[in-house]
Amino acid sequence: MYTTEYVVRQFSKTPLKHRMSRYLLEKILKDEDLLQRIEFVAARDHLPNTMLVAQTGYEGPGFELELGAVETEHITIVNDRLVKEKRKNCKMWIRDPVEAAEVLANFKGKLHVQFAFTGPIPHWYQEKVVTPKPESDSDLVPGFAAFIRDQIGLALLGITLKHEIDEALRTRNEELFREKAALYKQVCRSCFWQLS
Repeated sequence: MYTTEYVVRQFSKTPLKHRMSRYLLEKILKDEDLLQRIEFVAARDHLPNTMLVAQTGYEGPGFELELGAVETEHITIVNDRLVKEKRKNCKMWIRDPVEAAEVLANFKGKLHVQFAFTGPIPHWYQEKVVTPKPESDSDLVPGFAAFIRDQIGLALLGITLKHEIDEALRTRNEELFREKAALYKQVCRSCFWQLS
């Protein structure tokens, strides 16, 4: 079985797309604590605290470090339809390996690392790649937690629309009232809880 140190060392010997990536990898090799907190992944989507280092010829960025990334879901109404979209925000997004080395010197969390290869993925890397399990909100049945989150989002949207309807009535704005009332009815039909 290969160690994290071995994988980082082997990858650092390959031609890297960003010329300073080797410098960062050497810094990581000297930091035993950080080496223990690295988890290699096949894809960084939906994960917090990620780093991508790519080989020369890889189509995409040569280096990226994202720390403090948080993915949120937003429910909006577009053309009288409820639309759920995911947005990812991060506290720190760095594309310079030298700057990343300084930041990682003080970083204390788990770091999800993706090494991007241009050719076949070597066995020493494939063996270390893990598929992180999404952190579940609780012991609820999969899908039920998402249903509850969606219903809470609808209830909050309904409360907001109710306030906007009351404001339209107070200001006697008939056009705004009709628009918000139609949306409120749609939310009420979709929401499990009674909003009236």
